[in-house]
Amino acid sequence: MSAICDECKGVLVTDNYGGLVCTDCGLVHELPPPVPFRTPGLSKQRLGSIISRKSSTFTDHGERTLSASNQLKFNRLKELQDSIYRGSCLDLFRLHMDLEFVVNYLLLPEEVIDKTMKLFEDVVSKVKNPYNNYALLMAICLMVVSRELGERAPVKLSEVVGAFGLRGHRLSTRVLAKTLCCASNIISFNKKFRSCEEFVNRVVCKLKNSPYIVVRIRAAKMDPDKYFTELGLHSKYLLSSIPPPRRSGKNPFLLAASAVFASGTMIAKRYDVPNVFTKTQFSKDVGIAEYTLRSHLASVFGEQKEASAPLIPIQR
Repeated sequence: MSAICDECKGVLVTDNYGGLVCTDCGLVHELPPPVPFRTPGLSKQRLGSIISRKSSTFTDHGERTLSASNQLKFNRLKELQDSIYRGSCLDLFRLHMDLEFVVNYLLLPEEVIDKTMKLFEDVVSKVKNPYNNYALLMAICLMVVSRELGERAPVKLSEVVGAFGLRGHRLSTRVLAKTLCCASNIISFNKKFRSCEEFVNRVVCKLKNSPYIVVRIRAAKMDPDKYFTELGLHSKYLLSSIPPPRRSGKNPFLLAASAVFASGTMIAKRYDVPNVFTKTQFSKDVGIAEYTLRSHLASVFGEQKEASAPLIPIQR
Protein backbone atom coordinates (compact mmCIF):
# COMPACT_ATOMS: atom_id res chain seq x y z
CA MET A 1 0.00 0.00 0.00
CA SER A 2 1.46 3.38 -1.06
CA ALA A 3 2.07 6.12 1.52
CA ILE A 4 -0.08 9.27 1.65
CA CYS A 5 1.20 12.83 1.99
CA ASP A 6 0.22 14.52 5.27
CA GLU A 7 -0.25 17.92 3.62
CA CYS A 8 -2.14 17.30 0.35
CA LYS A 9 -3.01 13.59 0.62
CA GLY A 10 -0.94 12.93 -2.49
CA VAL A 11 0.97 9.75 -3.26
CA LEU A 12 4.56 9.47 -1.98
CA VAL A 13 7.20 7.94 -4.27
CA THR A 14 10.93 7.27 -4.03
CA ASP A 15 13.07 9.58 -6.18
CA ASN A 16 16.35 8.76 -7.94
CA TYR A 17 18.39 9.60 -4.84
CA GLY A 18 16.42 7.33 -2.45
CA GLY A 19 14.30 10.03 -0.79
CA LEU A 20 10.52 9.92 -0.23
CA VAL A 21 8.77 12.77 -2.13
CA CYS A 22 5.13 13.69 -2.73
CA THR A 23 4.10 13.60 -6.40
CA ASP A 24 1.58 16.48 -5.99
CA CYS A 25 3.13 19.13 -3.74
CA GLY A 26 6.77 17.96 -3.87
CA LEU A 27 7.17 17.82 -0.07
CA VAL A 28 10.13 15.67 0.97
CA HIS A 29 9.09 13.32 3.77
CA GLU A 30 12.33 11.33 4.04
CA LEU A 31 15.84 12.41 3.08
CA PRO A 32 17.98 10.12 0.91
CA PRO A 33 20.49 7.91 2.72
CA PRO A 34 23.96 9.48 3.13
CA VAL A 35 26.73 8.50 0.72
CA PRO A 36 29.43 6.52 2.57
CA PHE A 37 32.76 8.37 2.84
CA ARG A 38 35.65 6.74 1.03
CA THR A 39 39.17 7.18 2.39
CA PRO A 40 41.31 9.15 -0.11
CA GLY A 41 44.82 8.12 -1.01
CA LEU A 42 44.10 4.74 -2.56
CA SER A 43 44.67 4.34 -6.30
CA LYS A 44 41.05 3.39 -7.04
CA GLN A 45 39.38 5.56 -4.41
CA ARG A 46 39.83 9.03 -5.79
CA LEU A 47 37.33 11.89 -5.73
CA GLY A 48 36.30 13.11 -9.16
CA SER A 49 38.22 12.50 -12.38
CA ILE A 50 41.87 13.20 -13.06
CA ILE A 51 42.31 15.28 -16.19
CA SER A 52 45.56 14.21 -17.80
CA ARG A 53 46.87 13.97 -21.34
CA LYS A 54 46.46 10.17 -21.26
CA SER A 55 42.78 10.13 -20.26
CA SER A 56 40.47 8.83 -22.96
CA THR A 57 37.28 8.46 -20.87
CA PHE A 58 36.24 10.20 -17.66
CA THR A 59 34.84 8.45 -14.60
CA ASP A 60 33.33 9.55 -11.29
CA HIS A 61 34.48 8.71 -7.76
CA GLY A 62 32.93 5.25 -8.08
CA GLU A 63 34.84 4.40 -11.28
CA ARG A 64 31.60 4.70 -13.29
CA THR A 65 31.89 6.15 -16.79
CA LEU A 66 30.25 9.54 -17.17
CA SER A 67 27.41 10.19 -19.59
CA ALA A 68 28.06 11.35 -23.14
CA SER A 69 27.13 14.96 -22.37
CA ASN A 70 29.47 15.06 -19.37
CA GLN A 71 32.24 13.45 -21.43
CA LEU A 72 32.00 16.34 -23.89
CA LYS A 73 32.15 18.89 -21.06
CA PHE A 74 35.27 17.37 -19.52
CA ASN A 75 36.88 17.00 -22.92
CA ARG A 76 36.42 20.74 -23.50
CA LEU A 77 37.88 21.41 -20.05
CA LYS A 78 40.83 19.17 -20.87
CA GLU A 79 41.43 21.02 -24.14
CA LEU A 80 41.41 24.32 -22.27
CA GLN A 81 43.92 22.97 -19.76
CA ASP A 82 46.20 21.61 -22.48
CA SER A 83 46.04 24.89 -24.38
CA ILE A 84 47.95 26.52 -21.53
CA TYR A 85 50.80 24.06 -22.01
CA ARG A 86 50.70 24.54 -25.78
CA GLY A 87 50.98 28.28 -25.29
CA SER A 88 47.71 29.33 -26.95
CA CYS A 89 46.73 31.37 -23.85
CA LEU A 90 48.73 34.55 -23.31
CA ASP A 91 50.33 34.53 -19.87
CA LEU A 92 53.09 37.13 -19.87
CA PHE A 93 54.26 36.32 -16.36
CA ARG A 94 54.71 32.63 -17.10
CA LEU A 95 56.30 33.30 -20.49
CA HIS A 96 58.76 35.70 -18.87
CA MET A 97 59.64 33.08 -16.24
CA ASP A 98 60.05 30.47 -18.98
CA LEU A 99 62.31 32.80 -20.96
CA GLU A 100 64.51 33.48 -17.92
CA PHE A 101 64.84 29.73 -17.32
CA VAL A 102 65.74 29.04 -20.96
CA VAL A 103 68.34 31.83 -21.10
CA ASN A 104 69.98 30.75 -17.85
CA TYR A 105 69.84 27.08 -18.85
CA LEU A 106 71.57 27.80 -22.16
CA LEU A 107 74.12 30.12 -20.50
CA LEU A 108 73.19 33.08 -22.68
CA PRO A 109 73.87 36.74 -21.77
CA GLU A 110 71.30 38.53 -19.60
CA GLU A 111 70.66 41.11 -22.31
CA VAL A 112 68.95 38.38 -24.33
CA ILE A 113 66.00 38.41 -21.90
CA ASP A 114 65.22 42.12 -22.28
CA LYS A 115 65.67 42.14 -26.06
CA THR A 116 63.56 39.01 -26.53
CA MET A 117 60.71 40.29 -24.35
CA LYS A 118 60.77 43.66 -26.14
CA LEU A 119 60.59 41.96 -29.52
CA PHE A 120 57.84 39.59 -28.31
CA GLU A 121 55.67 42.40 -26.96
CA ASP A 122 56.19 44.40 -30.15
CA VAL A 123 55.00 41.48 -32.29
CA VAL A 124 52.00 40.72 -30.05
CA SER A 125 50.92 44.37 -30.19
CA LYS A 126 50.79 44.18 -33.99
CA VAL A 127 49.63 40.60 -34.62
CA LYS A 128 47.57 38.65 -32.09
CA ASN A 129 48.91 35.12 -31.67
CA PRO A 130 50.03 34.58 -35.29
CA TYR A 131 50.95 30.91 -34.77
CA ASN A 132 48.27 30.03 -32.18
CA ASN A 133 51.15 29.27 -29.82
CA TYR A 134 52.77 32.03 -27.78
CA ALA A 135 55.56 29.71 -26.65
CA LEU A 136 56.53 29.10 -30.29
CA LEU A 137 56.49 32.86 -30.90
CA MET A 138 58.73 33.38 -27.86
CA ALA A 139 61.16 30.75 -29.16
CA ILE A 140 61.26 32.48 -32.55
CA CYS A 141 61.99 35.84 -30.91
CA LEU A 142 64.76 34.22 -28.87
CA MET A 143 66.35 32.77 -32.00
CA VAL A 144 66.13 36.12 -33.81
CA VAL A 145 67.83 37.95 -30.94
CA SER A 146 70.53 35.31 -30.55
CA ARG A 147 71.36 35.45 -34.25
CA GLU A 148 71.60 39.21 -34.18
CA LEU A 149 74.04 39.01 -31.25
CA GLY A 150 76.22 36.58 -33.21
CA GLU A 151 79.11 35.06 -31.26
CA ARG A 152 77.84 36.40 -27.94
CA ALA A 153 74.75 34.16 -27.99
CA PRO A 154 75.35 31.05 -30.11
CA VAL A 155 72.51 28.58 -29.65
CA LYS A 156 71.06 25.71 -31.70
CA LEU A 157 67.40 25.07 -32.54
CA SER A 158 67.42 21.70 -30.80
CA GLU A 159 68.75 23.28 -27.60
CA VAL A 160 65.97 25.89 -27.58
CA VAL A 161 63.32 23.20 -28.16
CA GLY A 162 64.76 21.07 -25.37
CA ALA A 163 64.90 23.99 -22.93
CA PHE A 164 61.28 24.97 -23.61
CA GLY A 165 60.32 21.32 -23.23
CA LEU A 166 61.64 21.39 -19.66
CA ARG A 167 59.07 24.13 -18.97
CA GLY A 168 56.17 22.05 -20.32
CA HIS A 169 55.98 23.45 -23.86
CA ARG A 170 55.83 20.84 -26.62
CA LEU A 171 57.74 22.33 -29.54
CA SER A 172 59.25 20.65 -32.59
CA THR A 173 62.64 21.41 -34.07
CA ARG A 174 61.27 20.97 -37.59
CA VAL A 175 58.31 23.28 -36.95
CA LEU A 176 60.54 25.88 -35.30
CA ALA A 177 62.98 25.85 -38.22
CA LYS A 178 60.19 26.11 -40.79
CA THR A 179 58.41 28.89 -38.91
CA LEU A 180 61.63 30.81 -38.35
CA CYS A 181 62.34 30.86 -42.09
CA CYS A 182 58.87 32.31 -42.77
CA ALA A 183 58.81 34.74 -39.84
CA SER A 184 60.19 37.68 -41.80
CA ASN A 185 56.65 38.80 -42.66
CA ILE A 186 55.95 39.74 -39.02
CA ILE A 187 59.46 40.06 -37.54
CA SER A 188 62.12 42.17 -39.17
CA PHE A 189 65.60 40.77 -38.69
CA ASN A 190 68.82 40.99 -40.63
CA LYS A 191 70.44 37.60 -40.03
CA LYS A 192 68.29 34.71 -41.20
CA PHE A 193 70.99 32.05 -40.95
CA ARG A 194 73.95 31.50 -38.67
CA SER A 195 77.53 31.33 -39.89
CA CYS A 196 79.98 28.65 -38.85
CA GLU A 197 82.40 31.20 -37.37
CA GLU A 198 79.87 32.13 -34.67
CA PHE A 199 80.12 28.67 -33.09
CA VAL A 200 83.92 28.51 -32.93
CA ASN A 201 84.20 30.25 -29.56
CA ARG A 202 81.55 27.94 -28.13
CA VAL A 203 83.46 24.85 -29.25
CA VAL A 204 86.67 26.26 -27.78
CA CYS A 205 84.90 26.93 -24.46
CA LYS A 206 83.79 23.30 -24.32
CA LEU A 207 87.39 22.22 -24.81
CA LYS A 208 88.60 24.58 -22.08
CA ASN A 209 86.30 22.83 -19.61
CA SER A 210 87.85 19.44 -20.37
CA PRO A 211 90.62 18.57 -17.87
CA TYR A 212 91.95 15.90 -20.24
CA ILE A 213 92.57 18.47 -23.00
CA VAL A 214 94.28 20.90 -20.62
CA VAL A 215 96.60 18.15 -19.38
CA ARG A 216 97.48 17.22 -22.96
CA ILE A 217 98.30 20.85 -23.78
CA ARG A 218 100.60 21.17 -20.77
CA ALA A 219 102.23 17.83 -21.62
CA ALA A 220 103.11 19.30 -25.01
CA LYS A 221 104.82 22.20 -23.17
CA MET A 222 102.36 24.84 -24.38
CA ASP A 223 100.44 27.53 -22.53
CA PRO A 224 96.69 26.62 -22.51
CA ASP A 225 95.41 30.21 -22.75
CA LYS A 226 97.63 31.10 -25.71
CA TYR A 227 96.89 27.75 -27.34
CA PHE A 228 93.12 28.23 -27.18
CA THR A 229 93.47 31.80 -28.47
CA GLU A 230 95.43 30.67 -31.53
CA LEU A 231 93.09 27.72 -31.98
CA GLY A 232 90.08 30.05 -32.23
CA LEU A 233 91.76 32.44 -34.67
CA HIS A 234 93.08 29.62 -36.82
CA SER A 235 89.66 27.91 -36.92
CA LYS A 236 87.87 31.07 -38.06
CA TYR A 237 90.50 31.70 -40.72
CA LEU A 238 90.19 28.11 -41.89
CA LEU A 239 86.40 28.37 -42.17
CA SER A 240 86.60 31.63 -44.09
CA SER A 241 88.92 30.00 -46.65
CA ILE A 242 86.43 27.23 -47.48
CA PRO A 243 84.49 27.89 -50.70
CA PRO A 244 80.73 28.41 -50.23
CA PRO A 245 79.74 25.33 -52.29
CA ARG A 246 81.63 23.09 -49.86
CA ARG A 247 80.00 24.76 -46.86
CA SER A 248 76.48 24.68 -48.27
CA GLY A 249 74.03 22.32 -46.56
CA LYS A 250 76.29 21.63 -43.58
CA ASN A 251 75.28 22.11 -39.97
CA PRO A 252 77.19 25.24 -38.84
CA PHE A 253 77.95 23.89 -35.35
CA LEU A 254 79.25 20.56 -36.67
CA LEU A 255 81.30 22.32 -39.33
CA ALA A 256 82.80 24.68 -36.73
CA ALA A 257 83.71 21.73 -34.48
CA SER A 258 85.39 19.95 -37.40
CA ALA A 259 87.33 23.13 -38.23
CA VAL A 260 88.60 23.34 -34.64
CA PHE A 261 89.86 19.75 -34.80
CA ALA A 262 91.54 20.38 -38.16
CA SER A 263 93.15 23.54 -36.78
CA GLY A 264 94.48 21.61 -33.79
CA THR A 265 96.14 19.16 -36.17
CA MET A 266 97.71 22.01 -38.19
CA ILE A 267 98.99 23.75 -35.06
CA ALA A 268 100.58 20.52 -33.88
CA LYS A 269 102.42 20.16 -37.21
CA ARG A 270 103.47 23.82 -37.15
CA TYR A 271 105.16 23.54 -33.74
CA ASP A 272 106.22 19.90 -34.20
CA VAL A 273 104.40 18.67 -31.09
CA PRO A 274 101.98 15.75 -30.57
CA ASN A 275 98.39 16.42 -31.51
CA VAL A 276 96.37 17.47 -28.48
CA PHE A 277 93.09 16.01 -29.76
CA THR A 278 91.91 12.52 -30.53
CA LYS A 279 88.74 12.02 -32.56
CA THR A 280 87.01 9.95 -29.89
CA GLN A 281 87.75 12.23 -26.95
CA PHE A 282 87.14 15.37 -28.99
CA SER A 283 83.69 14.13 -30.03
CA LYS A 284 82.76 13.39 -26.42
CA ASP A 285 83.95 16.77 -25.12
CA VAL A 286 82.24 18.80 -27.84
CA GLY A 287 79.09 16.66 -28.01
CA ILE A 288 79.08 15.55 -31.65
CA ALA A 289 79.15 12.19 -33.40
CA GLU A 290 82.59 10.82 -34.23
CA TYR A 291 81.29 9.62 -37.61
CA THR A 292 80.24 13.19 -38.49
CA LEU A 293 83.65 14.51 -37.48
CA ARG A 294 85.45 11.98 -39.67
CA SER A 295 83.11 12.69 -42.58
CA HIS A 296 83.68 16.46 -42.42
CA LEU A 297 87.44 16.07 -42.10
CA ALA A 298 87.52 13.90 -45.22
CA SER A 299 85.02 15.77 -47.40
CA VAL A 300 85.54 19.41 -46.36
CA PHE A 301 89.03 19.69 -44.87
CA GLY A 302 90.74 16.79 -46.65
CA GLU A 303 92.28 18.93 -49.36
CA GLN A 304 92.55 22.07 -47.28
CA LYS A 305 96.07 23.43 -47.04
CA GLU A 306 97.44 24.85 -43.84
CA ALA A 307 95.94 28.26 -43.27
CA SER A 308 98.31 31.12 -42.57
CA ALA A 309 96.51 32.56 -39.56
CA PRO A 310 98.31 35.10 -37.37
CA LEU A 311 100.96 33.40 -35.27
CA ILE A 312 100.79 33.63 -31.49
CA PRO A 313 103.81 32.30 -29.57
CA ILE A 314 102.42 29.52 -27.40
CA GLN A 315 105.68 27.77 -26.52
CA ARG A 316 106.71 28.12 -22.91
